[in-house]
Amino acid sequence: MNNIELEEQLRLLQQELIQVGEIAEELKRDHRAEIDALRLEVEVLRQCLMRMHPDMAAQYEELRAEVIRQVDPEAIS
Repeated sequence: MNNIELEEQLRLLQQELIQVGEIAEELKRDHRAEIDALRLEVEVLRQCLMRMHPDMAAQYEELRAEVIRQVDPEAIS
């Protein structure tokens, strides 16, 4: 290969890397937005339960600690 062909291949690789980086950033933004939406939904559910069952507030922290000890979040599908 001559120098011009090598430079062209390098230029194409650089463009490809830029595109991959842009795609990765877009996915990162999308995941953050989805995580934020999930957090909001969980908080709505938590507050709804607290309103519907005011006595649950006293038991919530104990139950939360128990679940954290027993459940592997990566195993939940």
